[in-house]
Amino acid sequence: MNPALKSLTRLRVGQSKGAPASNKPCLILALICEIQAGHVASSRIPIDTRLVTRYCELYEIATGERQKANPWLPLWHLSSDAGPNGRLWAPVFHDKLEKIAKQFGQPKSMSDIEHRFVAADLDSALFRAAQDKPLAFEAAAVVIGQYFGHSPAAQQALHDYLGLAFSSGEYEKNPERLEEGVHEASQLQARSAAFRSLVLEAYDYRCAASRLRYISPDYRYLVEAAHLVPFTESQDDHPTNGLALTPNLHWAMDNHLIAPGPDHKWHVSPTIDALVSDNRWLCELDGHPLALPRDSRWHPAQGALTWRLDHLQR
Repeated sequence: MNPALKSLTRLRVGQSKGAPASNKPCLILALICEIQAGHVASSRIPIDTRLVTRYCELYEIATGERQKANPWLPLWHLSSDAGPNGRLWAPVFHDKLEKIAKQFGQPKSMSDIEHRFVAADLDSALFRAAQDKPLAFEAAAVVIGQYFGHSPAAQQALHDYLGLAFSSGEYEKNPERLEEGVHEASQLQARSAAFRSLVLEAYDYRCAASRLRYISPDYRYLVEAAHLVPFTESQDDHPTNGLALTPNLHWAMDNHLIAPGPDHKWHVSPTIDALVSDNRWLCELDGHPLALPRDSRWHPAQGALTWRLDHLQR
């Protein structure tokens, strides 16, 4: 077995209900997914929303108890494990905290983690292994077999998740492929997952209309990824054909009651009676600027915005 992968069989995990605790194994799987998706470019791993969300998703699949994921625990305790070249996981502490970090004790929240460090160094050999797709698959299989052997259902669900994550990651690394038409039904789920991931991250999980941003304690998002030109018509899952919207505004746009225009402003259908108080939440949106991603690569396509405005109910 590859030495980097062998180190994954020796994680120091506790026990939960008579089986290995899922925290550290799920964090390792999350790291493998993020590296394969191209969102981690070096062995210095940012502790960001993407990684923590991925971990919570995997923990929920493995245990069915997302609210107990407590991501701060594996992010802290993984540093006690050995990798092929030394420490498997080494937090990069903020200035002046390195010498006193151990005095803080166990963190009790993600806020505690962020006050201590926002990145950690993954063992370089393990990072290189996770970059190689066949080795990454093997590493995931080692982790799943070693720590989830007590539950065949969890093993299968995790393998299914990893398969989709790796396929979606290929699109995330090559978003231009999301503009191509779909030729195989097996592509749809991976494309959809990549579209959602890229759009929500581009908008920093903030609604492009209301500007609301909320991430729950177990890392679920208020916003959804909405197509500008419907996929059934465009076959286009590129993030420039999408916006992040709250569910109610996603519904309103899909029903052509509101539309973002090429002028980067929101427009409200004249069929909505502004004198009805229940309609105020929509009418007040008229003329408001469209919130745009910071990265201009992901700004909505002008043609897609024109399509939306052209299809506004008149």
